Amino acid sequence: MASTDTSSEEEMIMGYSMSQLKEAMASLSEGGDEECTRHIHGDKDKNHKLSMLQKITAVRILDYKNLLQKKDVPTQQELLDQAEQFQKEHGSILNLEHVIQKCDPAMALAAEFKRASPSKGRMADANLRAGEQASMYAKAGASVISCLTEPHWFQGSLEDLTDVRLSTTPPKNNATADDNDNNKNHRPAVLRKEFIVNRYMITEAVAAGADTVLLIVAILPSHILCDLIGYCRDVCHMEPLVEIHAPVELDVAIEAGARVIGVNNRNLHTFQLDLKTTEHTSQLLSQKGLLDNSITLCALSGMSSCHDVHRYRQVNVRMCLIGESLMRSSDPCAAIDGLCLHPDQYLASTSSSTGGAYTGGLKFVKVCGVTRPQDATEACRSGANFIGVIFVPASKRCVSVQQAQDVVQAVRAFGERQDRMDIDLSSSNEHDGAPLACLQAKGQALEKVASQYPLVVGVFQNQPAEFVRQMVETCGLDLVQLHGNEGFEACNISQTGVPTLRVVDVQLDADESAQQSQKKIDYSKVANQVMSQLTCDPVAILLDTSVKGNAGGGTGKTFDWNIARAVQSCGLPVIIAGGLKADNVHNAVSDINPWGVDVSSGVESSPGVKDIPAVQNFVGNARKAAVEANKGF
Repeated sequence: MASTDTSSEEEMIMGYSMSQLKEAMASLSEGGDEECTRHIHGDKDKNHKLSMLQKITAVRILDYKNLLQKKDVPTQQELLDQAEQFQKEHGSILNLEHVIQKCDPAMALAAEFKRASPSKGRMADANLRAGEQASMYAKAGASVISCLTEPHWFQGSLEDLTDVRLSTTPPKNNATADDNDNNKNHRPAVLRKEFIVNRYMITEAVAAGADTVLLIVAILPSHILCDLIGYCRDVCHMEPLVEIHAPVELDVAIEAGARVIGVNNRNLHTFQLDLKTTEHTSQLLSQKGLLDNSITLCALSGMSSCHDVHRYRQVNVRMCLIGESLMRSSDPCAAIDGLCLHPDQYLASTSSSTGGAYTGGLKFVKVCGVTRPQDATEACRSGANFIGVIFVPASKRCVSVQQAQDVVQAVRAFGERQDRMDIDLSSSNEHDGAPLACLQAKGQALEKVASQYPLVVGVFQNQPAEFVRQMVETCGLDLVQLHGNEGFEACNISQTGVPTLRVVDVQLDADESAQQSQKKIDYSKVANQVMSQLTCDPVAILLDTSVKGNAGGGTGKTFDWNIARAVQSCGLPVIIAGGLKADNVHNAVSDINPWGVDVSSGVESSPGVKDIPAVQNFVGNARKAAVEANKGF
């Protein structure tokens, strides 16, 4: 009885006990020497607890052990026969290494289809067809389509992979008379992204239409990795993508003969993200004299913007794999275009002139007045770039230190980081004394970080600089927003400790609406007044509604958005706030195409408590409107 009780209390994952999972992971080392697992997390540690990556892998080991015991499952040879027939009908396998190299000088893009992930939850509607999404990726210029097939945590399947392959392969009658297989050159390569541990899974992939597979060094003993790479090339005629994270894994991959190496910037044991991981790997490969000559380097996680792509282009990365931001995008084609895969496109998109209007479109969505960590997480999941916590005592949404710390922790956990984000503003130094050029440079620096990680903004109003700095340090704030009459100089980083947004109030009479105010506004004059106040101290400018006689912010009223248009016509990108809701943000973005939008009370069920569907609708409507607005430029 005691034994039964212990078993019933043992943690179960996808129907398997923890002891079964540990035995499954241990089984991989059978047939190898003592050194074959030197790179495996927890190797030789008897008290080691399986990481999330190892749990997923162990489940897949046991899934396939059970699958292969069934009588009606195709044999490996039968799958190879199916693969041969598939290739006769739909074209032969594309070599991943060649596909990537042909993109030069543009960055090759592996656009990923995944329905969910362990760290970010569901990303796509359950009814979304993989082939439909992949077709959009291919149309926009993706040279590789990555398809998750793991069913438990990522909710994928081999059926998704086949759908991707068939949906991105041109009809055979489009091929030329000279070469009936020419159509294969006009489609993206298809990658099976899985936790592959045996030859059968590779053979399955080929039979389902894959051109390549992912082999994760962190889960494979070196002798198995060597065997699977050889099987890919010799039997399946494919070049695998070999994933590494740590330097010791790089050594194992090189020894195994990997030619295409992808660096996962995310540590799959801890789920911490560090974009420097790929840069460090590039440096190591350069020191070994292997980069480009013998090995094609790829970056596999954490990227979402043209700045990320350009960052890796600088260190000889040849392919970037991007998934989450494309899956969450309302327009994947526009999102891919915005990645600026060709270096000339990047230079054109980032060149700025102080003499022209700001036409870059919406970059930021800020959800302010957050008091609960669960609301912060959902806002991040919806696509918010900034999460605002208010420290103003008079506000109904004022947070305690503990509340702010909890929100910060939730945002960091979502962004898979442990520390405050460092925003490199050094590029603005060359514009000292020229406020507009300085703010434009700072804005680009802010975009690079906020497009990648959601940031926490602490909102203050006429409070001592010492208090602001104390909250920044105690709570771990990434940015500050000053909402009172502190002046622009108070936004200097020496005063607040972190880059600071400056609010500029747009005043209304207590009983006045934005529509009524339009009759008496000289927009050019107001814009010039805003521009005349500028200094190099803030990182960005936010326009918000204020009511005469009251402190700024929190009015629930919109101001005349034509003021924002006039300011942006002077070249200054601005974030707009005041009275925005899910049902009017589309108009705001469509009409003005602002740099950012900020919402608080417009997405609440009660002060400080967010209405999550309203948050999702607000962010979604803003992003959709941005796509439409950008088509006009």
